[in-house]
Amino acid sequence: MEIEERPLSPVLRSELDAHLRDGLRTIGSSNSAGHEKVEEQFIEFLVEFEKAKSQFNERQIETLLVQLGAVLAHLFIEKYGWAWTCAKDENEKDFYFVVSRDKKLMLQPWTFLQDCVQHPEPHFAVKSLVSLPEIAVLSDEVMNSNLLYQDIGMAFMAMGALASFSQEQESN
Repeated sequence: MEIEERPLSPVLRSELDAHLRDGLRTIGSSNSAGHEKVEEQFIEFLVEFEKAKSQFNERQIETLLVQLGAVLAHLFIEKYGWAWTCAKDENEKDFYFVVSRDKKLMLQPWTFLQDCVQHPEPHFAVKSLVSLPEIAVLSDEVMNSNLLYQDIGMAFMAMGALASFSQEQESN
């Protein structure tokens, strides 16, 4: 698929900002907190959410994942210098993602968090969540590829390559 990036519309930018504010409020943080504190609160919230997710209905989980996706994207933007972008797929449908400065890596945060919530070992997935760009950069499989816009969430969840690499790094 060929991706043609374009800037976010002011309306969409405003919606993402609102989701971020709601997400930060949900995890007990604020926009003025440093990314380290937000990251800590984000991971803590996801761990606690995993324990209690059976108490939420599908609509509540969907709303929560939109908010948390905005927080995850915010962390990638603040910590790694990524940026929001918009593109059309082959069916002319818009999709939104955060992308690294060099356009090598991308992540659709809501889709990724949905996968994390459904992962058989969600605590493992959550533990390395915000470190995905660091893990991906250390992966020869990802960085030696000539592809742009590699979806690190898909690599993390589907192939398990990044997850395996993460475990290796932790044991060293």
